[in-house]
This record gives sequence, C-alpha cells and structure tokens, in this order.
Amino acid sequence: MDDEEFVKNTARRILSIPAVSPENGGSGELKKAEEILNILDEMGYKNYEKYYVDDNFGVTRPNFVIKTGNFEKTLWIIVHMDTVPAGDVKLWAHDPYDVHIENGNIYARGAEDNGQGLLTALLLLKKLDLNKMRLNLGIAFVSDEETGNTYGIKYLISKNIFKPDDLIVVPDAGTEDGNIIETAEKSVLWLKFTVRGRQGHASMPQDALNAFRLSSKFITFFDDELHKTFSIENKMFIPSVSTFEPTKHEKNIDNINTIPGEDIFYYDCRILPGYNLEEAIENIQKMVTDFTKKNGGEIDMDVIESEPSPSFNMENSEIVLKLKDAIEKIKGKKAMTVGIGGSTFAAFLRARNIPAAVWSTTVIENAHMPNEFCRIDDIIGDVKIYEYILYN
Repeated sequence: MDDEEFVKNTARRILSIPAVSPENGGSGELKKAEEILNILDEMGYKNYEKYYVDDNFGVTRPNFVIKTGNFEKTLWIIVHMDTVPAGDVKLWAHDPYDVHIENGNIYARGAEDNGQGLLTALLLLKKLDLNKMRLNLGIAFVSDEETGNTYGIKYLISKNIFKPDDLIVVPDAGTEDGNIIETAEKSVLWLKFTVRGRQGHASMPQDALNAFRLSSKFITFFDDELHKTFSIENKMFIPSVSTFEPTKHEKNIDNINTIPGEDIFYYDCRILPGYNLEEAIENIQKMVTDFTKKNGGEIDMDVIESEPSPSFNMENSEIVLKLKDAIEKIKGKKAMTVGIGGSTFAAFLRARNIPAAVWSTTVIENAHMPNEFCRIDDIIGDVKIYEYILYN
C-alpha cells in the first residue's frame, strides 16, 4: 500500500469514529483509541504504554505513548484524539463522520484538528527506517485537549514522560506554506457568567427584570471595557491583540411568552503575555461589579479555565533550530517564529521548562468549522520534515 492509500484507508478507519468529550455531550475517545491501537498492532508496533484515566463523568479517557530507538534524545510528536462536536450538520456537504475524500482532501469532523496530526504520526511510523535513525521517535496519543487537558497532557506530564532535552513537536497549528513555527501562546481564560434578573410574564415587563436583555447590555459594555483595558499590541502574535469572544449560551426558558429570570453565557479570552492573568481576572471582576451597581440585577462570574502564558524563550531551542533547518532543506523556505492565540499542549510543557514547538503544514481557518478538511499532500510532506530531523 503506497503512502496516499495508507492515509486514505487510515482516515476512513479513525475519523469515522466520534471522539467528543463528555463535557461536550460525547462518549470520549476510547473507541478511536482502540482503532488506532489496532492499526499500530497491524504495523508491528506493540511496545506502547497506556495511561488511562477515569474522568468526573465516569468515562475512561485513554492516553498512550509509543517510543522507538535507543538514543539519548527523543523526537516526540504529540497529537490529540478528541474533537469538538460536529455542530449544525445541515452546514456540512457530507455527514461529518462519513469520511469524504475528494481532490486530495479528506473531509470529516476532526480531519484537521487533530486528525491530520494523527495521520502524519501513523504514516511516519509506517515508513520509519530504524537503520537511519539518529534520534528516538516518540508518539503520544492524547485525550481531553478540547476541554481542559486534565485527563490528557497534564496527566502525561505528571508521569515525567517528556524530558527537557527532548525535541517536541505539537502539530496542532500551522500555515499553508509550512514555514511558520509557533513558539509562544497567549494566556487562556474561560469565563462563565450567570445573570440573574426577575422572571415574569412577557406582557408585563414592568414587573420583571429581563435577564436576557441584561446579558445583552452587559456584553456590549464588557466588550468595550475589555478592549480598552487590554489594548497592548504585539506583532509577534497572530492576531496581534488580546481577543475576547462570547461563545456558548445556555438555554434560559422553554416558552416565548415568559421573561427569563436567569441567563448564562461564556467568554473565551486569549490575553497577551504582557498582562498578569491574576490581575486581569481582578480587573474583569471589577467590570462586573461596576455594571451591576449601575444596571441592577446580579452577575456571578466563574473562572472555568485559567492558563497563564509561560515566559519561556523558545527561539534558540534545539527543536526550533532543527525544524528551521529541515524546512529550508526540504521545502526550500526560510522559517519564521510567531505566537498564536490558540492553546496547545506546548504551553503546558513550556511552563515546565520543556521546549515544545507547534508546527505543521495545514489549511488555516479550518478547525472547528463545517466541512473541516486536511490535505493528503500536507501529511506526506510533513513526514519528510520529520524524517529529515530523525535521520540527520
């Protein structure tokens, strides 16, 4: 089976299996993990170690690592098996889990995030030439990336699997040219807001306090205050400013003719490293207090996720230098380093002084979207980069 057919066949086997976390209404990654282990067995790789964890829902979250070679240093590729939900299936041209391959593109939920990384890692293992290796190759297949990492990379790090002198690549972001290496990330702050008004009949608004309207007013105020308060720009990052997005909104009432007394929504904030995250949270809490004093009602703010950006210089790390060399030799392009707003495994590793570069050749503005896809040529091309690092 040639490389392209292997990628197509493997994509049909693993991307057709939903792997949505219980927090997002799914059943987890176990079935997908079992199929990946079947594929590894078929290729003759049986030396993997399992690190399975039961989450708060009683669901087993699988992680496993495979390491080949007897050298001092290891090139690690860390990929995640979970995906976000498919979203509105009416927006998809094909069933999100009926893998569709057309014109060299693979379409499915999770095809790019992080199916492309999974397929790249498996193709690399299939093609691996043990006689040419100058480094160990380690692959970590990880759960829970989309919902907090407690049962995934954080657990693996606690087991001291990754060493400071290892070379680590997280293929979870990139560009279409494949000449961008991500070496810094913004702080991540996920917030839950519970707005309480007073429920009433829709025909008698004078006797109620509409929590939905209060939420809408607060979001307008909050957006303005956030962008005024956190206005620093850093051209290294894409985008170059801190971002603040209202995202998930919970159901409030079942019927049209009732004024809601409670409204719950969430914010995803990506804050530039120039700001102290604890101080940022204090500033945001003050915005909430100031708003309720002026507008009435009650607003409770809960911090769902708080991950400060690590102050770790990646520019001259061995993995960045080796990636730059490989990209120039294989692609004929000069690579540059950037920071991103997305959150990847790399941030948790860098926080422990373990260098980790985020890199891949991929279609941007594609993850989490309808008709998500990856390109087979990108997978085959990225394998060549890893082979150059392993063999030279």
